[in-house]
Amino acid sequence: MRRLKRFSDWPIQRKFVTIFLLFVLAPILAFNLHIYSQANRAVQMQAINNTKEHLEEINQTILTVLKDIESISMFLIYSDDVRAYLKLKGEEADQTAVIRRLEEQLNGYTLYHLTSKPYLHSMSLEGLEHRFHVGVHPSVYETAESAWKRAAIARRGEKLWTGVYTVRDPWNRESEVISLFRVINDLNRITVPIGMVAIRLDVRKLYDYIRADFGDLAEMIVIDRKGTIVMHPDAGMIGRPLSDTPLAGLLESGTVGQTTLDYREGGIDYHAMAVPVAGTDFVTIGMVNETSVAKGVTGIRQSIPWMMAALTGLGVLAMIGIYRVIIRRIADLIKRTYQVERGDFTAQVPVTAGDEIGVLGNRFNQMVLRLKNLIENEYQLELRNRESELKLLQSQINPHFLYNTLDMIRWTARLEKAPETGRLIELLSRIFRISLSRGRMWIPLGEELAYCRSYLELQKHRLGGSLVYSLHCEYDVADVPILKMTIQPLIENSIHHGFGDMKSLKRIRVRCYRDGDRLVIDVMDNGKGFSKERFEAALRDGYALRNIRERLRIAYGDEASLTVVEDADAAGQGAAGGSGGARVRLSFPLRPAGDEAGDGGADRKDTGDQASWN
Repeated sequence: MRRLKRFSDWPIQRKFVTIFLLFVLAPILAFNLHIYSQANRAVQMQAINNTKEHLEEINQTILTVLKDIESISMFLIYSDDVRAYLKLKGEEADQTAVIRRLEEQLNGYTLYHLTSKPYLHSMSLEGLEHRFHVGVHPSVYETAESAWKRAAIARRGEKLWTGVYTVRDPWNRESEVISLFRVINDLNRITVPIGMVAIRLDVRKLYDYIRADFGDLAEMIVIDRKGTIVMHPDAGMIGRPLSDTPLAGLLESGTVGQTTLDYREGGIDYHAMAVPVAGTDFVTIGMVNETSVAKGVTGIRQSIPWMMAALTGLGVLAMIGIYRVIIRRIADLIKRTYQVERGDFTAQVPVTAGDEIGVLGNRFNQMVLRLKNLIENEYQLELRNRESELKLLQSQINPHFLYNTLDMIRWTARLEKAPETGRLIELLSRIFRISLSRGRMWIPLGEELAYCRSYLELQKHRLGGSLVYSLHCEYDVADVPILKMTIQPLIENSIHHGFGDMKSLKRIRVRCYRDGDRLVIDVMDNGKGFSKERFEAALRDGYALRNIRERLRIAYGDEASLTVVEDADAAGQGAAGGSGGARVRLSFPLRPAGDEAGDGGADRKDTGDQASWN
């Protein structure tokens, strides 16, 4: 009997189909069946949200109107002409013209606002002995508004918005208004009142002004915090308590508590929502007809079967599309990995898109190419290193025998009192020892510089003192591993090709320093120098430079560079202290100290942070 595989061991294609059926198509069908029961609630919630948005727009309009009226009161408080009018006393002949002029200015300012703001009813100013009224009967200010005036005086200059009350205009026409009362204090003695301003708003006209923001609301009213109706489409309801209406359920202990209420009136179901006007004592209440809202789900109910069929079909198309766009490409990627596993590094994934799988394919292709190059480069580097070691061993026959022989000759020279000869033999012995370096390809930078110093000392003796040199190395890069015999061939080029038959003092300078995460080595001389064109030709045809570049390419890839720097400082006085000259620059990434560098190191006294001529 064939054993069933665990789900985790299934092929990805079978997993995809199973998961898609269980977690995509099945939920789609269940969701469509659930839509019908939730459609009505969703539409109702949308209507509630729309109601809240409309009420917030209405509140913003009301708040803008109230702020505008408060701005008018602030202008009157700080107007020099208004304060001058409020402080006038008596009716002397010399003041009559002043009073008439000030009242004309006040009248013009008031009429401007009354004509530009349709909801503005009237305005009154009371000074120490004079009163100014526009749009309201003077008796109203003395009788109906006396309680509001006392309350405003108690606030000592803070604004006071009243509840709704009735006033008469000069023609005895009645209007329901809300008013702003504010005491005006002397600016020089801020606690001393010199008058009062009253600005009234016609609530019916204000209701008409904000009607444009009603939207889909069936009805909107405004009440104060105590539940008194301030604005209502039925003028007869203004001033009455909200408890006399079906919206009484919104009141809690005489104030507005709940924010929503469902009620029935005239056989129609309504949903009401109350939203306070920020910074005021007013609350707006909007009503929505739930019967009309329920009609919005009729189309949804009829479209459910078609939605089920369409979503199922789209689900199948999505399954096919995902399989072609994702699953098949992943399967192809797995197939290519099997090729690499078998040692076939020609495997390449066809990349047809720039999505994540396409990026993964590109990375896979790059990884395979890099693996191939690394294998080839490491093989070539190891092969070349072994060839170099073999050639060096063959040329020296027996390095230990050579070391012992040189050491014997050195001591013989000392016994014969020839110390300079002994020193030169010791330098030659050191060069042979570093050349072999126990078969290592990588040695610390300081050790390479010590090798260069021994070589330069021998050349200095050969040239009869006409050569001076300086080796400069930053302290923190002395232990960085580099390919051995990288710097010495450049110094040898300077001596044999750069100086030629030069009779003057020959100068060579080597400078090693860190530049970010790279090691830079400059080899500079004051010889005849060469241009970039001659340098490129030397890289193609010469042995030393070509060999160095090839070894760097194998070790570092494209991250290493061997260039000539053409500038006045490098080719002239700054490079080596003379005129003319060349600067050859090596640059490659830093390796951590000890990384394939083996043991051993340089004598720090030869490669310190200070440069010196020798």
